[in-house]
Amino acid sequence: MAAVGAGTSAIVVGASIAGMLTARALADRVDDVLVLERERLTDAADEPPHPRGHVPQGRHLHLLLAAGLDQLCAWFPGIDAELEAAGAVRVDGTRAWFFQQGAYRARGDWGTVLMSMTRPLLEQTVRRRLADVPNVRIEDGVRVDRVHRQGRRVAGVEVAAGSGVEVRPADLVADCSGRSSRIAHDLESSGVLAPPVSLVSIDCAYASCLLARGPDDLDGGFLVCGPTPPRSYRIGAVLPVEGDRWMVTLAGVHGDPPPTDDEGFRAFTRTLLSPGVAQVVERCERVSPVAHYRFPASRRRHYEKVPDLLPGLVVVGDAACSFDPVYGQGMACAALQAASLGELLRTLPPGSPELPRRFHRRAAKILDAPWSIAVGADFLHPLTQGPKAPGTDLVNRYVLRVLLASHTDVAVARRFNRVLQLVEPPSALMRPSTVARVLRAARRSPVRTGRALVHPRVGPVAGPTDRSADPRG
Repeated sequence: MAAVGAGTSAIVVGASIAGMLTARALADRVDDVLVLERERLTDAADEPPHPRGHVPQGRHLHLLLAAGLDQLCAWFPGIDAELEAAGAVRVDGTRAWFFQQGAYRARGDWGTVLMSMTRPLLEQTVRRRLADVPNVRIEDGVRVDRVHRQGRRVAGVEVAAGSGVEVRPADLVADCSGRSSRIAHDLESSGVLAPPVSLVSIDCAYASCLLARGPDDLDGGFLVCGPTPPRSYRIGAVLPVEGDRWMVTLAGVHGDPPPTDDEGFRAFTRTLLSPGVAQVVERCERVSPVAHYRFPASRRRHYEKVPDLLPGLVVVGDAACSFDPVYGQGMACAALQAASLGELLRTLPPGSPELPRRFHRRAAKILDAPWSIAVGADFLHPLTQGPKAPGTDLVNRYVLRVLLASHTDVAVARRFNRVLQLVEPPSALMRPSTVARVLRAARRSPVRTGRALVHPRVGPVAGPTDRSADPRG
């Protein structure tokens, strides 16, 4: 660990993935880092991981993209092996069945490896590793209502204490409290800090459950059935998680929610363009209830456009920008933002008036790529509303050709995957050599040639008994 400052302190609001990774980044540059979490956290040695109550998406599919996994391993060496020992599954392009725009992406070396697990397992593992960092403390059951200001400077936070309020001082406050941030709402409603907001409505609804997983299901790989506009906007995914289970997530947009009852859930899977999801759901035993989550709109608070930010306050993760979760970019994005904050603190003290401005300008550059990927794709649906960047339709037409090319060309699939994993910028797809390859390979797609598709093989029924009340769900 690098040398830290002299008597400096920071408060991180929220023990989310964004909050914990921000705390880890701050720990290298700040003497005392305090994480305040409003929920009660249970991390007893014999306590299985379970979703936090204020994280409704915690029961749904989560992937740690390559950029986020690399950063996580840099902060917590060996955590990937620890997660794998706990049951997390490494997945790569050689075992992938990724159906989009009418056919499966070419399988092979996609240049990155993903870690698939439930979000509760990831959170619990990171939380336990963070507890070993000597200058980081986590306090649970503490509700932060607002920041504490001295003039324009943020000097700490105000927390609920019985019938009153307690002030917790700090040189720097990092708001990582998520999309429903009380801090952001209080500052905006009072007119103290009201950044411009981009809101793009998608009205995406999710339904997820866990199934027993057999070793031969899907040839030991995973399956994602993405949208194929305008033919279908429905989504289904089957990924392996700890406990020899599948996590199955279905999604629909703009008033097309997947049902949560058994028959409705199964019927929805049968409408997907890849039959594999329905076959897995039909053949593998369900071991958890079906959970539901609704995501109304992608929202981005443009702090980088505010000329007079509050010294002592930065905003990280969903509190600043929340994407449509179907793209799985949130955790990796938060990791990159936290790393950028840590880099700035090499030369700036935590209380520097320059820190918020410089951080949010850097964060904006990190957010631009995933925002353009997620929001740009959302505009393929005619009912999506909100500010659309110039050139979005042109970019979408080219991306559709990239998808067609990726059906037969592993090199295109690899480049596209690395962009989606936030390892390379979207501009990598626009290199002349890549454009030429895309245009040639797109003509060979089964969609264009009419060649029959080979679908994944689904193994025998996994599990002899009904375990739908399994507490791990």
